[in-house]
Amino acid sequence: MKKLLFCLLYFLFGFHAFGQGNYAIFYTDSLLNQAKNANSDSAKILLYFQLSDFWSERDTSKAFSYLKLAKHHFPKHNEYFQGLFHFYNAGIYFDREINKGMEEYMEAEKHLKRIPSKTAYIYRSKLWNNYGALLQRLDREEEYIEILLEYAIPFAQKAGDSIMVANDYQNIALVLMNITDYPKAAEYYQKAIESLDSSNQAHEEKLTAYVNAAKNAIYSRNFEKAKLYLDQARIQLALIPHSLYAPVYYSTAGTFYRHEDKLDSAMVDLDKGHQLARDFKDTRTESVILFEKYLVYKKMGDFKAGKEMLLQAQEFILNMANLHDQRLHIRELAYTDSKLGNYREAFDWLDRYVMLTDSAFEEDIEIKILELEKKYRTIEKENEILQLKSENQQQELELEENKFTIVLLLSVTLIGILTTFYGLTLYRSKQRAIKQNQLLHKQELKSLKQKEQLKVYNAMLQGQEQERNRIARDLHDGLGGMLSGVKLKLSSIVSKESYHLTQPDMEIYKVIHQLDQSVAELRRIARNMMPESLIYMGLKPALQDLCNYLNSDKTSITFEAYNLGDHHEQSLQISIYRIVQELLNNALKHAEARNILVQCSENENTLYITVEDDGKGFDPDQQDRSRGIGLSNIKNRVQLLHGTFEISSKLGVGTTCNIEVLLNEK
Repeated sequence: MKKLLFCLLYFLFGFHAFGQGNYAIFYTDSLLNQAKNANSDSAKILLYFQLSDFWSERDTSKAFSYLKLAKHHFPKHNEYFQGLFHFYNAGIYFDREINKGMEEYMEAEKHLKRIPSKTAYIYRSKLWNNYGALLQRLDREEEYIEILLEYAIPFAQKAGDSIMVANDYQNIALVLMNITDYPKAAEYYQKAIESLDSSNQAHEEKLTAYVNAAKNAIYSRNFEKAKLYLDQARIQLALIPHSLYAPVYYSTAGTFYRHEDKLDSAMVDLDKGHQLARDFKDTRTESVILFEKYLVYKKMGDFKAGKEMLLQAQEFILNMANLHDQRLHIRELAYTDSKLGNYREAFDWLDRYVMLTDSAFEEDIEIKILELEKKYRTIEKENEILQLKSENQQQELELEENKFTIVLLLSVTLIGILTTFYGLTLYRSKQRAIKQNQLLHKQELKSLKQKEQLKVYNAMLQGQEQERNRIARDLHDGLGGMLSGVKLKLSSIVSKESYHLTQPDMEIYKVIHQLDQSVAELRRIARNMMPESLIYMGLKPALQDLCNYLNSDKTSITFEAYNLGDHHEQSLQISIYRIVQELLNNALKHAEARNILVQCSENENTLYITVEDDGKGFDPDQQDRSRGIGLSNIKNRVQLLHGTFEISSKLGVGTTCNIEVLLNEK
């Protein structure tokens, strides 16, 4: 449709309608004959809609008449055709009455949203795009982009029309490029290109997307990306060499080669684009190419040829360009004549440039004055009444003096308010900075204190482990050896006496049995203080041994290990062993559990420990003192290992403790 992508392309790049005169007559006559000979009312309605759409930009009376003919064939209470009627009616008002056009598009949406079909989704996507285009004409670009993202694109996706999705993405990119947000525009050009990848026939749309993406890349000085887009555009152009967008491709390629200092290549492409623009009567693109040729000649130092390009472009610029483009061309003409030594002509061009600048400035001033008039209408009316009642020149002078005084007072007051506001803002900013610094200082002190406490606790733990090791060794090697020796001697004495006596003394056997129990208890204490399996066999056997030792008829303890290494430092193994030992002691002492599961695994430099029981559980926020001390010791040990400790417990359910330790942390 004419109100979709190409309305924005026309606004930005100056596309002209192609196919007028005899072609228009042939086209409309063909559609009219098809409508008259159509076998169904639905076919007639759609053909009349096409005729109305064709004439909407050329002859509104004909456009309205074909809409009436279409409505004459409507089935009763048909939401779909009612929606299309308002859609095409909005198209007639599009360039003439923006508010009316917007109302008609919303009326079409009311009808079409009740039809969950592919064609309805296509028309809804189109009408929302057109509605947003009208908002853009009211300088509401951000709302246009939001409408495309929230309505037009989703409906096109529901319809499965990837080309329409790509056109909507490209519309967003064109708006962003028009407001010089080139990085964001590049993202949406890429989305448009990706949406077109699935279509093997959309050569025109692909050419347009690649050329515009290349132009955006040039604006953002990403010439490597621009080269890639232009190469892809050249492939598409080879498939459709007579595309109306070919002049824009050659213009963009020429601009690229100019920035790359490949001036001969730039001129070759610009000449091709210039010829095609003439053939297509695309005066806007022709003026753009002529100015681009001037820039190439300027870079070559050929100011005479450059001036010729500017003068040719000037014919189009005076009739169709805005003041900004006119000033740009006239400024370059002044510069070129000064380089050629035509100082009188250069001065004349500068004089015209100043006049246009003044005109542009006056337009800005007029706009500002209108805004001020709206804001201060009451004051101006009072001033006008005072001026009308003035009877002599003295009163007028006094009035001017009063006005000047008021302006001066207002200016002073405004400056005072701004100064006060700035001072308050600066003061508050400094206060916030001071508070933040104080907070950071407190946090640093707290962190240092915690680190110091951890150092003290670490030293205490190391001391405890060393003392445990020493006591365990003394008990096992010293006292344990002595008790074993006493047992052996008593056993020897009993053996001798039993040889001579028929009835041995049973008290001696009781003593030997008590010695056995004492040695076993001694070994248990020594083992708890420093298990030999941890020292000689590693962490996994030590934990397995610990679980087996604590296993009993009342409580079943299951140990599972996965990928648990045996190459860790002994200090780490001792810490892990103590943590598991403390967790098991807590579970046995407080939980009254029937089953305890201990899992240890290692994966990607992380050690995972889980101890889970089915005991009576507890409230972690209201734990008793004895359990609290045990958990505190575990948390401190985990913190020393730079790990994390989580505990989950519910009364009557059980307790689960999860620990993670990074093995590469020191």
